[in-house]
Amino acid sequence: MLHAAPRETLALAWDVPPAVLTLAPGDVHVWRADLDAAGEAEIARLARTLADDERARAGRLVHGPDLRRFIAGRAALRMVLARYVGVDAARLTFGRTPAGKPVLTGPLGGALRFSASHSAGLALCAIVAGREVGVDVERILRGPVEDVVADRILSPVEVAALRALEPPARERAFFAVWTRKEAYAKARGLGLALPFDRFSVSPDPDAPALLDAEDDDPRRWTMCDLPAGAGYAAALVVEGALERPACWEWSAAVSAS
Repeated sequence: MLHAAPRETLALAWDVPPAVLTLAPGDVHVWRADLDAAGEAEIARLARTLADDERARAGRLVHGPDLRRFIAGRAALRMVLARYVGVDAARLTFGRTPAGKPVLTGPLGGALRFSASHSAGLALCAIVAGREVGVDVERILRGPVEDVVADRILSPVEVAALRALEPPARERAFFAVWTRKEAYAKARGLGLALPFDRFSVSPDPDAPALLDAEDDDPRRWTMCDLPAGAGYAAALVVEGALERPACWEWSAAVSAS
């Protein structure tokens, strides 16, 4: 069993980033973006950082909030990554690994690795150098979401553990399991191609850990939960040791200054 990250990481705060960012090989930086904070003028400015294919995707979104959130999310990712590689956000180009994991292409990528996730009006991005990382955030919804998602993500061990709990403990444990599993799959670079019923994570919301995996060594990874905000659950998985991630708050207004 892989032990959870130090308990103090559960009390992380989202800070204003410094003007100059340094990412050492052992560092983990996590960014949070409120996708509903930008006004119409800022959304129009952010849209200019998007590539043609991203603008085409945005054009297919007919629901206003979805459109604004997509533009804000893609622009935030570009602007954050641009700070590390030292180029204009609009110049970044993205590709995918054979398994489908998003990566920076060309010489700008180098050893930089990132993982991004969004749910409703919130987005997270985790960035490391020279190792793998995965992050996931989910809006905590009431109702039948557990029944809809459970068959897709839970292992038999997790099903038994959750069934032994009473609401609301079961709901909290379910979203802890969900985000931890998604973050691990992203760190592996496989996403939904990884059979979710063939690995298990701790269902204890206060003890994040990868318990077992059929084709992997749990000691390879460190897992911790992130305080994404009220109404959200989030988890981070990084290859190797994790002392304490640096957590930064992104905003369109600050990025424009």
